[in-house]
Amino acid sequence: MGAGLDSYNGYGQRGGFHVIEEQLAAAVELFPIFARAHLLRTWGGIVDVTLDASPIVSTTPVDGVSVNCGWGTGGFKGTPGAGYTFAHTIATGEAHPLNAPFSLDRFETGHLIDEHGAAAVAH
Repeated sequence: MGAGLDSYNGYGQRGGFHVIEEQLAAAVELFPIFARAHLLRTWGGIVDVTLDASPIVSTTPVDGVSVNCGWGTGGFKGTPGAGYTFAHTIATGEAHPLNAPFSLDRFETGHLIDEHGAAAVAH
């Protein structure tokens, strides 16, 4: 089960009890039998997720450098389409129409995608 994203950039690699509590409350609401389960371990590691929960598939200001990152836990499902559109971006130097909204400059312009609701983790 996944939990939500931190609302700030922090790289301390330590979990917080409030995150565990909120996630388990959601799990019990969905599956009441989980109330009897015992928590054996947790993980509070780093996952490369952008703050708008959408990946970056884009060229960069550095000539010849492009990035395809920030997928978090959704990259496995998006890999075929991302590979196709990213290859187009690298080959032509222009964003493919499907990955144009996922450009790096959206954080500068404020045109965030905000796909938290569509992400495959609880937010």
